[in-house]
Amino acid sequence: MNHLSLVGRRLATAVAVALAVTAGGLAAGPAAVASPPAATVTAETDARPAVIDPTSALRGWGPSGFLSRVGYASEGLGYRWTRYADGVSTTLPASATPYVGAVGGDVVARQEGTTYHLHDMAAGGEPVAVDTAFLGPSATFARVVGRTLVMRTEDSLRRHTLHVVSKAPGGEAVGRAVTGFPADTRIGFTWPTVPGLLVVSYTGTVNGVGGKRLAVVDVAEGKVVDDRSVPATTSGISASATHVAWVERLADGRSVVVTARRGSTATVRHTVAAQDLGLTVSLVGGWVLYGVHGGSTAESPNPLHPLRAVPVTGGTPFTLLDSTAMSYGGGAELLAQGGTAAHGEGVYRIVPGADGRPVATPVATTRLRTTLGVVTQSVPTTADFSAPGSSASFDWRFGRSRAWVDLRITHSASGATWTQGLPLDDDRFASPMYGRVRFDWNGLFDHQVSAPTGSYTWTVTATPDNGVGGALKRSGTFQVTNRPVQHDYSGSAFPDLLVRNRDGRLVSYDTRQILFEPHSWLPWTGTNRGGGWHVYDRILATGNLDAGPASDLVARDRTGVLWFYANKGTTLAKRTAIGGGWNTYDKLAAGSDLTGDGRPDLVATDRSGVLWLYRATGDGAKPFAPRKRIGGGWNTYDSLTAPGNLGGAKAGDLLARDRAGVLWLYLGKGDGTFAPRTRVGAGWGDMHDLVPIGDFGRDGRPDLLATTFDRAARTVLVRYKGTGDWRAPFERAVTTELDPSLYQFDLLF
Repeated sequence: MNHLSLVGRRLATAVAVALAVTAGGLAAGPAAVASPPAATVTAETDARPAVIDPTSALRGWGPSGFLSRVGYASEGLGYRWTRYADGVSTTLPASATPYVGAVGGDVVARQEGTTYHLHDMAAGGEPVAVDTAFLGPSATFARVVGRTLVMRTEDSLRRHTLHVVSKAPGGEAVGRAVTGFPADTRIGFTWPTVPGLLVVSYTGTVNGVGGKRLAVVDVAEGKVVDDRSVPATTSGISASATHVAWVERLADGRSVVVTARRGSTATVRHTVAAQDLGLTVSLVGGWVLYGVHGGSTAESPNPLHPLRAVPVTGGTPFTLLDSTAMSYGGGAELLAQGGTAAHGEGVYRIVPGADGRPVATPVATTRLRTTLGVVTQSVPTTADFSAPGSSASFDWRFGRSRAWVDLRITHSASGATWTQGLPLDDDRFASPMYGRVRFDWNGLFDHQVSAPTGSYTWTVTATPDNGVGGALKRSGTFQVTNRPVQHDYSGSAFPDLLVRNRDGRLVSYDTRQILFEPHSWLPWTGTNRGGGWHVYDRILATGNLDAGPASDLVARDRTGVLWFYANKGTTLAKRTAIGGGWNTYDKLAAGSDLTGDGRPDLVATDRSGVLWLYRATGDGAKPFAPRKRIGGGWNTYDSLTAPGNLGGAKAGDLLARDRAGVLWLYLGKGDGTFAPRTRVGAGWGDMHDLVPIGDFGRDGRPDLLATTFDRAARTVLVRYKGTGDWRAPFERAVTTELDPSLYQFDLLF
């Protein structure tokens, strides 16, 4: 098993934050915003990012740390404050209402009725309560800026007013209306950008012209300091000390990022090469940053998932983060939750670098990957499908969830494949299935043929739902090492049905595809064993006759010479002659161990009805010992079959069908002789090509195949599963339609 780290821990560059805060709790004071200390960048330090919960969602930040929401909504959410200095996270007291953070301020707010509790996360101490009941029942919370609450009220005409509220020296809450908005203002959206500023999207009438507008509010002054008309399709607003930015959606669906210097009507338009209503913007230094939040959990690709930066004056954008979940701030500093391929998911501080270009540096990590990445991999080096229900398992754990994973297994020799796709959709980080996918291959190809022994390749392709990082692909090799079974000529650990076509070509068919899992829409797929087999008038699947483990063949030509074909596992060796004179016999049968030495023997009846035994030697050069007479009277039968140990005794058996269609079982004693025959049943005269197919049921008992005609005069296969009980050796017959490609056969064995 290979192990790869989720996220690299050491960083070449980190940000050191100057912590200059006043000791003690929140001091009472006028409705003003204290400017936070500036963040400074220290290059080439050895700091490490804080480790935060994987469910963390950024909800604000200040000079000393940042606020995160953690947990799952279905189980209850919590909130934590994480310090930059040492990475320690403090869990805030449980609350039925959410905590709200600021931008550039260490104060977080929590509502309780009309009262808001302000927690100073840098100074500590008891929270300061600010009661906003004096604003009336229409008052709703807008934002917290520093130590100041920004509230919105609505009058009977549904006109809105913004208020800044704080604690007076006497302890009571005081507030004043923000000036500069028109009388008919209706506020749609407020967003904190740089410390002390609030950007507001609203509708109202200015100079007799109504419509959508964008305002920048200086919270300390309590007034609008920049106001302009914007198109009705404007969204994604932001502001800094020098500029404003917004997103316009054009009539053709394209998005345009617009920047303007505050106080100026001149704009710069940045066309975005994608369409999306969720595009957001931020201003950092002389750059505008844009992207679509939620890339890490998106269910479809979007070229706007990355956070990109472009100069406010126009130019070529570049990528800061490969995906973004949320961002707060602007001006000199922005905190964004997202991820990069290099450092994974976490919280990043974005500030202008030495050359003025924004630089993203991780300050906290969830130890989750942004791109897929393989965390662990467990794949087989060998696979064996010999045992019933066996499978080969391929197991991967990726660094993130929400992806589609395809596995393709290919047989190197034939190109036959098995493919499967599975979703990677468990989003619970604590779940053992987060980022994990497992494939269990049962040894069947897509066309329902069993996998033979041999060399294989596997290729896994994982495609993230959000498209971030692109598809991940890995490949490798392994060997299938099936154990040979009787009547198996493909190395698949399943018996094969051997068919000679009327043109003399020999083809083998895996019984698994035609007996157990037939798919009517899939034609039977055979393996071509070559031509020229029409020279034989009898072909037998004998079982293993030589030193190799696989089942072999013998074939008698029309001059009476018997030939031996050794099975090399997946191919047949060149034939060798056993000897002549075999045209003395009118019936041949092989595959049962009649002598109890573990090797399959051969029996033959001559035209006078004498049954002869040819004991197997185990030597491919001379596979049979001299014949031994068993007895006469066998010309009573028109068919002789050696199915193996059918009756459950200690040796192999014979099946013989008389000319009246009655099938008889001869139980072998293990010394080349048989117990008195037992009647199996009548009606077997309609059966043709009785094939001792081996154990296709994989239960340790030999089975039987036969062909017959159905009512439409079509040839069908009839399978008889062995029971191991000599008194009733077969289960009820099951019929399978013959594939049309086999209609032209002249021999099945």
